[in-house]
Amino acid sequence: VLSQNTMESEGLNKGHPIFRNEPSYREFNKSFEDSADTLFSFLNEVDAETLKEEQQKPSQIFITYNRNFAQRDPRTQEVVSHPVCDHSKQRLPYVFPNPQARHSALSIAQQAACLRVLLACRRNTEVGKADSMVWEVTRIKRNTEEQVVHQRIYEYAIHQKERIYAPMKQLVLCYSKWFTNYLEKLLPTLPSASYGTHSGLPQLPQCKALNVDTARIEDIQLLCRAGQVRLLPEIAIKPQELSSLRVRLDRYACAEMANETIPPRITAELKHQIIEADEDAFLLPLDSILMLLMPGAYIDLPTEMLLSISDLPNSDCKFFEFKQPFAARHCGWHTNNRVLSQAYAAFASTQWLQFNADASVTLIAEDQLEVPNYELPPLDYKLQPIEETAPQVKQPKSNCALVSWRLRNTNAEQSLQIYSNLSIAAVRDSLAQQTLGCHWIKVENKPECGCEVMTKYELLSTWLQLKLLQTEVGHCTRISLRDFMPMLEQPLQLVAVEQQLRDLYHIRMPQQLCHLHEFLKLLRGVAAGEYLLRYTPKYKDKFLLCHPLQAPTAQSFKLQELLTGTTPSNINFLTESDCYLPITPLLCSRMHEEQHLLPCAFPAKVKAVKRPNKKPKEEQKPKLQQRTSSSLTKKPVPKKRKRRSPRQRKRDEAKEQEEEDKKLDKFMCL
Repeated sequence: VLSQNTMESEGLNKGHPIFRNEPSYREFNKSFEDSADTLFSFLNEVDAETLKEEQQKPSQIFITYNRNFAQRDPRTQEVVSHPVCDHSKQRLPYVFPNPQARHSALSIAQQAACLRVLLACRRNTEVGKADSMVWEVTRIKRNTEEQVVHQRIYEYAIHQKERIYAPMKQLVLCYSKWFTNYLEKLLPTLPSASYGTHSGLPQLPQCKALNVDTARIEDIQLLCRAGQVRLLPEIAIKPQELSSLRVRLDRYACAEMANETIPPRITAELKHQIIEADEDAFLLPLDSILMLLMPGAYIDLPTEMLLSISDLPNSDCKFFEFKQPFAARHCGWHTNNRVLSQAYAAFASTQWLQFNADASVTLIAEDQLEVPNYELPPLDYKLQPIEETAPQVKQPKSNCALVSWRLRNTNAEQSLQIYSNLSIAAVRDSLAQQTLGCHWIKVENKPECGCEVMTKYELLSTWLQLKLLQTEVGHCTRISLRDFMPMLEQPLQLVAVEQQLRDLYHIRMPQQLCHLHEFLKLLRGVAAGEYLLRYTPKYKDKFLLCHPLQAPTAQSFKLQELLTGTTPSNINFLTESDCYLPITPLLCSRMHEEQHLLPCAFPAKVKAVKRPNKKPKEEQKPKLQQRTSSSLTKKPVPKKRKRRSPRQRKRDEAKEQEEEDKKLDKFMCL
C-alpha cells in the first residue's frame, strides 16, 4: 500500500504529460520591451533587403518598407493594392475626393432628378416632365458648382499625380516589350541610308491664314474588305474578363497581330484605275491623316512616316503614297488605350466573320483561346508563375477596308481623289451590313472623380471612321486604370462627336478639311522620290520633308538610329506634358449610379433624422398622502425680486447721494 501511494504522489508531482519538458513560466513572463521577447523581436524585425538598401543610402528613411513588407500576388509577384476586398457587394471601392467635406447646393431629390435626366439622354429614353423642370430650375446652381468642382479636381490631379498614374507602370512595361518586337520586324525593311532635310512644309493650321474657306468629304465608296471581323450584336465587356486579363496582360498585350493588307488583285485594279483617271491621287491611311491633322498635339503620338511620290506613266500627274506612321516612342494616354485594346482583342473569345473575295461573308466557329483543365491537381502542388503554365497565345485576327473618297473645297472647281485604308472594329449582324464605326477602350485615370473627356486625337479618329465607313454609331468602353473595372459603355454618334470637337477644342471639321486640302495641293509641287515626313518640337509650325543622301553629313541622321535611340517610358508624359483631362459633366459612370452622385458636383447633404427614444418613459405610480390642512402643508414661497428698470435705478442712486450730502452737511456744521 505504501509503494502504491508513493507512485501516485510521484505522478501528481510530475503534472500533466502535455506540460512536461517545457520552459519555466519566467520564460513567458517577460515584458514586451525585453529584447529577448518573441513578440518584440517579431515587431521590430527588419527585412534583410530593406536593411541592405538603407545601409547603402543611410540618408534615406525607410522608403522601401511598404514595398518589401506588403502582400504580393503569387501569380505576378506584384504588391496587392487592396489586400482586403468585399466581394459580397458589387459596388466600386471609389470615394469622391472631398477633403474639405463640402456639400452640394442641390438637395438629394434634385440630384436624383438631374441624374435621371442624364441617364435618359444616354439611353435615348423619354425624360419625365418633373425631372426636366428640376433640370432647368437648377441650371445656374449646377453651373456654379461645376466650376468649383473642376478647380478642386484639377488641384487633386496635380498634387496626386504620382499616385494616380502609379498603375500605369504595368502598361508602360507591356508597351515597351511590344515596341521592341515591333522594331525587330520593322528595321530590316527600312532603308539604311542617311536622311537630310529637303524642305519645310507648313503644318495644316498655317496653310490658310484666314479660315474662311471650308471643305467637305463626298463620293465615299467602300471598294473592298479583307480579313476577319468581330461579330458583336451587343458590346458589354464583362468584369470577369478584365480581372482575368489584368494578371495576364503581359502575355496578351505583346501578342503579334495579323497584318491584313489589301489583296494584290484589288491593288492592281486600283493602279489601273488611277492611270486611266489621269489625275493626282493620294493613298492616305487613317493614321496618316491623323498625323497630318494634329502633329505634336500629344507626346505619345507618331512623329515620322514615309512618303513615296511617283509619276504616272504618260502623264503629268503623280501618285502620293503615304505609309503607316511609325509607332510612338513615348507612353501616355493613347499608348495605354492601345495596349489594353490589343490585349483584349487577343484574350476575348468571340465569333468572327470572314470577308470573301466575292464580297460575301462566312461565319467562323468561336475561338476558344484557353481550354480549362478540369483534372485534379496532384497533392504536391507547387505554385508557379502564369507564364510557365499558360498555353501559347494565338495570333489575333485583323481586317482591312479600302475606301475611296473625294475632298472638295467650296471655292475650288476640282476635287482631290483620295484612297484610305482602315480597319473595321466590328459588325452587328451576321451579314456584315451593320458596321460599327469604331470601338475605343479608353482608360479612365481618375475613376473616383468621374469620366474624363475624350482627347482631340480620339474625337478626330472617331469622326473620320464614322464618316468613311458611312455609319452613325460607334462605341467607347471606359475602364478604370486602377483595377481594370468597367466604368461605362458609351455609344458614340457623329453629331455628338462634332459638338464635342467644337465645345472642347474649338475645332470645326469643314475648316480642318480645308487645311488638309491646301496641304495636299502644296505637296503636288514636290518632285518624285522617296521621302520621310517628320515632326520635331524644335519646329512646331512645320513638317520637315527629308530625303535620303548618298553620303552622310554633319546634319544628317539615320532612320534606324532615330527609332532605336529612345526606350518607351512615361517620364516625359509625367514631367513635360500637361497630363490632365477634365471631367465631363454629361456622363454618369458606374460610380455615380451606385452612389447617386451627380457628375461634377459635391455630395448632397443628408438631413439628420431624430431617432425615437429606445427606452419608453415609465409612468410614475401615484403616491398615497394623508390629507391635511392646506395652511400646514403649504410651504412659504419666496418672493420674486423684481428687476429694477434703469430709471428706477438712477432715482435710487440720486436719493442715496442726497442722503449722504445731508449727513456730510451736518458733520461740517458740528
